[in-house]
Amino acid sequence: MGSQRHIPMRRFLPYFLISSQFSSALSFLGNDGLQVPLIVGADEVEKVAGEQSKLAAPCLGYEFPHVICIHRYGSLIRGEFERKVRNVLGDTETYPSTHAPGESTFTHLSDADFLIWDADVGAQILGPEPSIDFMFEVAPVSHEAPVYSPTTNELYFSRLQQGFLPQIVVDLNQDPPILTEKLANPPIYAAAGGRFYKGLIYFSTIGGNESLGGYCFRPGIYTLDPKTGESKTLLNNYYGWYFNAADDLDVDDQGQLWFTDNNYGRPVHVNTYAPQMGVATYRYNISSGLVSIVEDTLKEPNGVAFSPDRNTLYLSDTGAGSSIIDGRVDPAPSIHVNSTGPRLIYAYDVSKSRKGLSNKRPIYRAIDYAPDGVKISREGYIVTATGHGVDILSAEGEPLVRVQTNFTVINIGWAGKESDELWVVGKGGVARVRWALRGPIVE
Repeated sequence: MGSQRHIPMRRFLPYFLISSQFSSALSFLGNDGLQVPLIVGADEVEKVAGEQSKLAAPCLGYEFPHVICIHRYGSLIRGEFERKVRNVLGDTETYPSTHAPGESTFTHLSDADFLIWDADVGAQILGPEPSIDFMFEVAPVSHEAPVYSPTTNELYFSRLQQGFLPQIVVDLNQDPPILTEKLANPPIYAAAGGRFYKGLIYFSTIGGNESLGGYCFRPGIYTLDPKTGESKTLLNNYYGWYFNAADDLDVDDQGQLWFTDNNYGRPVHVNTYAPQMGVATYRYNISSGLVSIVEDTLKEPNGVAFSPDRNTLYLSDTGAGSSIIDGRVDPAPSIHVNSTGPRLIYAYDVSKSRKGLSNKRPIYRAIDYAPDGVKISREGYIVTATGHGVDILSAEGEPLVRVQTNFTVINIGWAGKESDELWVVGKGGVARVRWALRGPIVE
């Protein structure tokens, strides 16, 4: 399976003295006696920092450069600078790769595990001892659909590789956790999204093959009982047409599945059929079997997640990664990346009937790569996989914290009996984040 490499947690400093030239964040003592960051206004910042303010600064209470506070959201880079675009799938340029010789502290960004854009909220998100551990080295291909099974205390995820049928499983009953493989009965091929709901894992899949391991696979929705290993097909067509690639899904408060369908199955070589329909987002009624289209304006709909009250739906558009859909081009070339394409998260209002969407609005353009997997914290923050890291956003899409990784992140999932860990999977690596955020209560 892959090897495990645990990175020790960095030491939390109970108090870190920051000189005025390094920080725009002051502090005061809260009622509990702990140091609490205090954000001051723009005029006061200039009085403290003046022209000598640094873009990358230590954060009160954290070791530098383990955690770095970004001055004024990095909105001013002094001197000449250039972020040279690198349109390479899985290896695009990053914010820290920006060449900024006039900012002496900018080089520290690549050494940080956490970047804080909003010092006040960032401290609440990270808590006193945030850590990111590189847990396993895995194959240098896309890994997707991380989903926690509370009934077995395991984390399932998939490998998007032609002909690869098992699910990869992290056994959290072991300390340290160990990596295994499990083959569902019958197998589930190329899952890209997963949610645990009422005792079952619901997978959305992008794999399509007429004869693989003695089975015929079509993209759609499948369930897995993690206790028995038994699987079941729920949805594999739209009135006779194949889905292109059922990429990700979430569950509303009526038990309906909302899932995205994009064009990525063929270019990652797990679907043998060219698209028969345009990309879209659908709602699937588990009880009746009815599947209904709810959105068709995104170039490549991908991540999907509801707000805690289910009144807002977040969808990501990763159209910066495009594919050739012409079936005469076979095999299909890999996904082509262009940074000028959509790299966005949109928010929608969900109707009271839970049947429709309205008020589409863009709320976030990814700082790195494109927003692939999207999850929501118990507190209502948006958490999204974006290239070499994970972004934490406000409900309105404002950047609050960035977690940086040494591999390209494709998807993320909450884990642990208290949903107090975020597991990160992607190309070549699996990591675990421990902080103050919590995932939703699992039904």
